[in-house]
Amino acid sequence: MRSSPAKTERTVSHRIWLTPSIAAELKWLAGEAPPNVARHARIVLGRGRGMSIPAVAAAVGVHPNTVRNCVRRFETHGLHGLLHAGIGKPKNVAFSEATRDEIARTAMHSPASANEPGTYWSLRRLRAHLYRRGVLQSISVEGLRQLLRGLPLPALYWRRASRPVGPLSSEMKRALESLVKGPRRDRSLRAQIVLASSRGLNEAEIASALHLGRASVRRWLRRFRRFGILGLHTLPRRAALTVRTRRAVVRMATTDPRHYGVNQPWTLRALHRALLRQRVVRGVTAEQVGRLLAESGVSLPGTAPQRLEDRSPAVG
Repeated sequence: MRSSPAKTERTVSHRIWLTPSIAAELKWLAGEAPPNVARHARIVLGRGRGMSIPAVAAAVGVHPNTVRNCVRRFETHGLHGLLHAGIGKPKNVAFSEATRDEIARTAMHSPASANEPGTYWSLRRLRAHLYRRGVLQSISVEGLRQLLRGLPLPALYWRRASRPVGPLSSEMKRALESLVKGPRRDRSLRAQIVLASSRGLNEAEIASALHLGRASVRRWLRRFRRFGILGLHTLPRRAALTVRTRRAVVRMATTDPRHYGVNQPWTLRALHRALLRQRVVRGVTAEQVGRLLAESGVSLPGTAPQRLEDRSPAVG
């Protein structure tokens, strides 16, 4: 007889009992290990303290299914299960030389030469293009990154990740640490971004550790390089939307997405990306686009404007 969903949930939601030595090891990993391992250690510690799966997911900033999978690997493999999530998965597919050459040839030319909108490639955009052409059937973003590693990708068609913040003077470090401990949570987060970058963490690692989007991390690092610590105290000026721009946004939101190379119904994020790609707007957030549509009485099918604090962290 099948167990009910409630009974199944209780089965996987039992508390983890940790020995003092294992708990001490997990606490060390949560503070000193690389971001992915530290996140898994925090998940196990949360379950060990009796926190529910949704509470752990909210505290760590992951999906509840990630919590369940992490706990299951820990129970099966112990601390070794925290190292990665690939236990039992098939090995990566080996691609032929012809496929690799075609991927490299596409990546070395502009998106326009491949009939793609926009000026720059990204790993996700290149992957979607290769899927549509039938060059690839399945590959992860990280797998595509590995295939392109070592190629001299043209800066004209590929944006480079921002460079890490260089070594900080002792005075600057003390000032940033003071901001971290200050009453303003927004400035504290910005100071943590800069300090993490000065320790050598990249944008993805910082975004994952602080539960932010990579665009936010990139923006505040750029402002710190331009204005120093003063740039962390001031908010970037929001772009003004002219009447002409507002009409263009509404017109695009009410047009078939396929006219802009989007093979899915409009969502707020998809529309925001397309607006930036078509250069209809610049420096405008998805939240601003959502507000504009709401004020204009336009609702996107199957979606509602997201609040800024509800956005999921960006990946790659």
